[in-house]
Amino acid sequence: MNFEHVEMFLELGQAFIPVNVKNKGDSVKILLRDGSEKVLDMQCELFFSRLLSHFGASVSANRSRYGGLVGKKQLVPIALSYGITLVPYIVREPVGKQTRIGWLLAKEISRFRKKSDKKTAVYMGKNEITVLHSERFCLEQLKNACCIELSYGQIHEPHRKNWIFSAG
Repeated sequence: MNFEHVEMFLELGQAFIPVNVKNKGDSVKILLRDGSEKVLDMQCELFFSRLLSHFGASVSANRSRYGGLVGKKQLVPIALSYGITLVPYIVREPVGKQTRIGWLLAKEISRFRKKSDKKTAVYMGKNEITVLHSERFCLEQLKNACCIELSYGQIHEPHRKNWIFSAG
């Protein structure tokens, strides 16, 4: 499996969202920290699956472990590693069975601005994404991501400290 795009996202990315590309259909757009965008010729769900596979993670395991913590069954943020927590937001009205969900790195979100009752602008450095949620929901999602990231650290940190690395 080719993880080239996943590694590029982890190094330079802020978010990935589903988009419709003329004459191609459903694709994924990666927003980069420098304000540029990269559209890949694959569906958002496939990119998301490869990202999860890269970390050996799954949505169902994450939902089972952290969903109760934040009181959610759907749109649960996912902690992949230290400092890499993805926050799900609905970013478009789907056509047919297309995905509606885009994923933003929690640490990249700088602020929110209400556009209407059910639309909010999410700012990440030089990028802006309009999500189909209230500003309050967006703030709650970011708070949930922080809680999940703290819980992830409490679960994994004691084990990480016990690892012994030796050179020689």
